Amino acid sequence: MEKTQVLQALMRLRTSRDLDALDSVLLEMFGPSGPLKSFSVQFNSTKKTGFCILEMMSPLPESEARSVGALGVGNVLCIEFSMREIREDAERDEENAH
Repeated sequence: MEKTQVLQALMRLRTSRDLDALDSVLLEMFGPSGPLKSFSVQFNSTKKTGFCILEMMSPLPESEARSVGALGVGNVLCIEFSMREIREDAERDEENAH
């Protein structure tokens, strides 16, 4: 995966608005030629936000991390995103199940 593709994938990750989109970007980056070594996804239902902690194969320069709205330390990036739409989708699915 080229650096431009990595930055585009990180931006898509940050702007993902549903679980399928989030999953798709993570799997793309985790693939055989992807830059992702490991990841963790956390959700805060009170704040309606989520964040990903990504362990990259190599560090991302600070300026590039900032350009996609991430915080970086060494090979680790943290990206926060809104999950308002994710929560609304889950609530709608729950209502339809009843």
